[in-house]
Amino acid sequence: MGTTRESDILARPSRGSMCKYRMGEPLPEVMAEFEPEALAHLAWDGIPDFSREKCLNNRLDQESFFRSILMSPVLRRVVVAGTCREYGDLTGRSPGTVEVSPVDEFGRVKDVLHQGLRTACEEARIDLTWFRLFYVYGPGQRRESLIPSLLHQLGSGQVPHLENPDSAHDFVYVGDVATAFRLAVESTGGPEVADLGSGHLCRVKKVLQVATTESGLVAQLAAERFNPPGNGLWANLSTARGMLDWRPRTGLVEGIRLTRLANLESQINGI
Repeated sequence: MGTTRESDILARPSRGSMCKYRMGEPLPEVMAEFEPEALAHLAWDGIPDFSREKCLNNRLDQESFFRSILMSPVLRRVVVAGTCREYGDLTGRSPGTVEVSPVDEFGRVKDVLHQGLRTACEEARIDLTWFRLFYVYGPGQRRESLIPSLLHQLGSGQVPHLENPDSAHDFVYVGDVATAFRLAVESTGGPEVADLGSGHLCRVKKVLQVATTESGLVAQLAAERFNPPGNGLWANLSTARGMLDWRPRTGLVEGIRLTRLANLESQINGI
């Protein structure tokens, strides 16, 4: 069973197992009756608004939700999306530690939620896996995000504008992230904390080149894995590999190709 805030999603075919729910409200009866054994939680309201007020509202709503859902008598696993911003201003390979030192409101609130949920899950004897997501991209992402914005501008015949072409991030395809969540939900006693990323940095201007050509860049991208460009933080994949046998399978070239195809299909179908 899944939840959504969007009524149009409920109306689509094959969405009969979805129910409408907004964070902060009482749990729908259908969810309580379902008695989930595992929870995969990725909700965060208001993106890209990471202001103090919005983060506080998210914290209060999600704390209320967790208090309710943890009362389910058969719940055994909780898997939650955190953020690489919990690591603060660190650069290089992430330490992958439970304890972190966030420096912005988003990272701090995620860490507070994590610490509170750790305690609650320990008391309820429920296994918790907290994933720290890096720069996830793929079909369904907001158009204002980097890769969808570049694809939209290129598709419209515009010359994309990059404000920080030399900035570097760890990009990971959404399909690989979904696989990690599935593995964690199905596992018993999975990792408490694990990074989800590609495990290397890629400059924004290189992303534009991939979006423009979609070919001929695999060797260049591979070379940058061993010579990280500039300052940045990339995921430590040792825990996800060791405890879930997970690693990203979709490279940036293929991921952008799949994203472009999904966007075109959505336009054709009027979604």
